[in-house]
Amino acid sequence: MFKVLVSLALCMIIVFFYFDEKNSILPVFQLTEAPTVITKGQYGASLIVEVSYSHEGFEEWVASLSKPYPLFLVDTDWILRSPEAVKLLIERNIPLGLLGSTQSQYEEKDSLLDSQLTIFQKNFQQSPLWFATRDYTVGEAMQQTLHERGINIVAPTYSFVTPNTTTVDGDFISIPLHRDQEVSFQEIQQYLKTHPFVSIEQNLFGYDIATKRLP
Repeated sequence: MFKVLVSLALCMIIVFFYFDEKNSILPVFQLTEAPTVITKGQYGASLIVEVSYSHEGFEEWVASLSKPYPLFLVDTDWILRSPEAVKLLIERNIPLGLLGSTQSQYEEKDSLLDSQLTIFQKNFQQSPLWFATRDYTVGEAMQQTLHERGINIVAPTYSFVTPNTTTVDGDFISIPLHRDQEVSFQEIQQYLKTHPFVSIEQNLFGYDIATKRLP
């Protein structure tokens, strides 16, 4: 009887650790083995929303989104001045990444990336899984730094033009929401209804990577 109980206890321990490992929450993931800028997938089209300015109707639009959500790349200055919008993104569990500055600004100020990552981490309680510069240019040294931190670098295939813009498998379509670049949220909604978008992970590998937000 004692041996049976010991065997049962060992089995329970093994099962516990097995499922704990399977369901463990990884704070970061890398989709490539070497530093690179990901510009295209192969299994559908994915939407990237670049946010540095909240145009009228932004929060209402975010609240109306349904899965699969676009990837939101958010600017740190926007994060600091938009606490309610940040709260909404967190509550809706929207996939998030960091929208950086232009490449030349990082060359002029070595600490810029660290300060932006600190702001992102403080407000979202996690490191960004995705990063893009404003001009989609990332030098080799910076690519290596981001790769070592488990941050994937992305650049869109092209920017959103009209609701009639066609897509092909693998496309990353960017919607830039900046002070001087405004796209009608009604047009974006129409675009979402007429085009079957998938997450970037699913676009790359044909299946989605389920991630959970740390409490």
